[in-house]
Amino acid sequence: MMKVEGPYDLSLPVETGLGRAWYIPGMERHPVQLGSWIGSVAEGGVVNFMTLHMNPHAHGSHTETLGHICTGEHGVHKVEMPWIQSALVVSIAPKDEGTHGLVISWEALSTAINHLGGWQGATALIVRTLPNDASKRTRNYSQTDAPYFSPEVGSALADAGILHWLVDLPSVDREEDGGALACHRTFWCVDPGQTIAGPRARTQATISELIYVPSEVSDGLWKMQLFVAPIASDAAPCRPLLLRFDHEG
Repeated sequence: MMKVEGPYDLSLPVETGLGRAWYIPGMERHPVQLGSWIGSVAEGGVVNFMTLHMNPHAHGSHTETLGHICTGEHGVHKVEMPWIQSALVVSIAPKDEGTHGLVISWEALSTAINHLGGWQGATALIVRTLPNDASKRTRNYSQTDAPYFSPEVGSALADAGILHWLVDLPSVDREEDGGALACHRTFWCVDPGQTIAGPRARTQATISELIYVPSEVSDGLWKMQLFVAPIASDAAPCRPLLLRFDHEG
């Protein structure tokens, strides 16, 4: 008999009025109005027909490509996402490095990965920061100097062949870094200051941010379905689902 654990939804929804990062207010919803016709049942219309004004990076869980830092056509809808893949969940407490803020180093992350038995064939990495209280579900990270990853983490993950990196933070880089986005660049193999993707650039690699990993999800290897809205943009809302299969008897 097969026992199924999950699925667990790691996404934070895009909600009206709820800003999560980057200094902008939450999503706005406005009914379409064409003459006397209005797309709002509450206002007397026959259907709800809303226009949404939202930003994937600031309003909820989202997946982004190297189009986030490069010119050209690198829409997230072009990424060849597998239907299901192996993902390693790792929990880690950022280290307070004084004026450098709360940092997750490759040394600390690799130690945690090795403690779990290594990569075990994973093509995705999910990082849960500690502590993991439920306030993360509605937290606005603007001007909080949230934890971030040192640049060598991005290059180490690229070397390990990790294609999809998911974090419960607003960014893998520091909130205010002078525009360097160093960890984004090392993960996507784009040189500092470069705005054109070179031959080494990882066009099929993605970074997903502002997820939430429930505490009941244990560290270790899982199967993941990463659903991303097919929007022709550098980033789009996403919904990662985790599940695990165990054979009994």
